[in-house]
Amino acid sequence: MTEAERALAIDIGNSRICCGLFVGGLLNETWNYSTADPATASSHLNSLHNKYGRGLIAVSSVVPGVLPSIIEKWPNARDKIFEVSASSQTLITGLYETMGSDRVANAAAAFKLHTRDSDAAVVIDFGTATTLTAVNNKGNFLGGMITLGLTKTFQALHYSTAQLPELSVQELENLSLSSPLAFDTQTAIERGCVIGHIGMVRYWLERALKSLPSNTTVVATGGLARLIAPAIKLFDHVDINLTLKGIKIIGEAAADQADRA
Repeated sequence: MTEAERALAIDIGNSRICCGLFVGGLLNETWNYSTADPATASSHLNSLHNKYGRGLIAVSSVVPGVLPSIIEKWPNARDKIFEVSASSQTLITGLYETMGSDRVANAAAAFKLHTRDSDAAVVIDFGTATTLTAVNNKGNFLGGMITLGLTKTFQALHYSTAQLPELSVQELENLSLSSPLAFDTQTAIERGCVIGHIGMVRYWLERALKSLPSNTTVVATGGLARLIAPAIKLFDHVDINLTLKGIKIIGEAAADQADRA
């Protein structure tokens, strides 16, 4: 298999470092590390690089300082990494300079993968932050929104109060939303935060879709997408690896342009 048939996409987020190995254009395997432990990520990435050869390496990072610390322990990739940003990509027009690179990647993936049969696509990313990003089938950015994600909402509620416990997302796997009313503190927090997040995102989408073309595809991504998206009932697709795909798409477009130059 040639180097051109392999690509490594790395998404450095506020909580996790997500890595995806693409083989022959398809996502072959993924790995996740804590953003607080970049040394473990860089050690594994270095071993992958040695095993699979060069290929494309594209990175999105929303945490300043983490990528340099990874590269420091991954010296043979130092000059081979393409860093995704609003200014480095060439696929989407109208992005603002400070736009997070994860949202840039979401916009590129939505444009390339979800506007072939529609006029536009909108992505909700359920991560540390919950974000909305919209793009049309010509590659024009159509706007977006940002708020605190569900996990951080739990943390904020705990740290901002004297007696409320901190809940984890893992505790929500068997959460029943058949009734909104709870009879103990933990369940009241679970249902209040989850139902509140569901209601907020549904309202986001209802308002956004009124401003977007009538034929708009709605996509969910991010670590909590599988938990929240089914309850909203407005999503056409759930793809938790959409950001990784967008990172690869942007990196490949940049490499193709460099080859033609």
